[in-house]
Amino acid sequence: MEIHAAHGYLISQFHAPFENRRTDMYGGSLENRARFGLEVLRAVKAAVAEMPVVYRLSVEDFFPGGLPFSEGRQIAVWAAQAGADALHVTAGHYRSLPSAQIVLPPMTFPDALFLDLAAAVKKLVGVPVIAVGRLGDPAIATEAVAAGKADFIALGRALIAEPRWVEKLTRAEPIRRCLACNTCINEMRGGAAIGCVVNAAAGRERFFADRRPRQGERIAVIGAGPAGLTYASLVAEGNEVTVFDKDERAGGAFRYVGKAPIFQEVAANDASFERYVGDLVEACIRKGVTFRFRCDVAAEPHVLAPFDRLVIATGARYRFGLGPIATKLLDWGLARWPLVSPCLSSAKFRNWFYYIGRRGTANRFRQLASSEQTVVAIGDAVRAGKSKEAIASAFEAALLP
Repeated sequence: MEIHAAHGYLISQFHAPFENRRTDMYGGSLENRARFGLEVLRAVKAAVAEMPVVYRLSVEDFFPGGLPFSEGRQIAVWAAQAGADALHVTAGHYRSLPSAQIVLPPMTFPDALFLDLAAAVKKLVGVPVIAVGRLGDPAIATEAVAAGKADFIALGRALIAEPRWVEKLTRAEPIRRCLACNTCINEMRGGAAIGCVVNAAAGRERFFADRRPRQGERIAVIGAGPAGLTYASLVAEGNEVTVFDKDERAGGAFRYVGKAPIFQEVAANDASFERYVGDLVEACIRKGVTFRFRCDVAAEPHVLAPFDRLVIATGARYRFGLGPIATKLLDWGLARWPLVSPCLSSAKFRNWFYYIGRRGTANRFRQLASSEQTVVAIGDAVRAGKSKEAIASAFEAALLP
């Protein structure tokens, strides 16, 4: 059982002087402001004595009038003394500056950004400490525990992207990386069911539970973007898979989205996409997928002849020959310029950028197939759109053949 005393919810509000204006025994001094939460903790412990109780605490609010770390760590000590079986150390508040996003830190925030706070608390208490906050990188999480900075690691978004995170860590396998784009959170806040850009099975686990790809096929995947890589990783076991791409490395559109001002509804960060693509390529290689880069199948159609199934994941092309111009602008960093960024971040421009300004390329590659080959088109190759839609189509084509 966990008591949530963090992020501006009720108990956290008692801690913050700006929000707690009480003049009785629950306001004023730190001891008084901490009293309500500690009373809740003691009452819960008394009611469920047989169950471990975790106290989740924001130890730093990051705004004037909020709870500073000098006080937050003292509350952590008192919570341990009051009977908490473990402390879940986090930070942030809906009033945090410069942004409340720090509560669910998106991709521009550093990895393990609250780990040092947890480590500092751990030195003061005799109960286990749980660390949280962008700890989805297995190497960073493992080192945090090995170095004694925390006893446990808490994961949220990382497990939505990769439910087998722990299992893969124990086998030293690459994971499906969370982008920290907060799509899972933002869509739920808007009333939608939970979803994930990189894991189309999130929220549809029962639908995909017993689905398996066809076996014993020789499959050519044309395009090493996010849709093509996802498809290859899902069908690799039991099939002979080769991924073709005319570029010298994988990534496709994901090599550029991190250079735009925003991705989904958060500021974009190139490194997040590079890590995602890198681990997905490594996962494919470990499953036996062959990569052939700098191979333009349109110019060398004979390379496709040995395959039973052709999967077209060639993405979309910009109309009016604007593709090279768009990619150059992104490579040069112009999309981040102060006068340019607001324009490129607008809803109208993004609608044009993702949908109206591009068209699918599947028809061009369908012509390369023989009458004996099965042809499947996925992602933007069928219809220009956003990454979540493209990757979802890869899941469905791979697991619902």
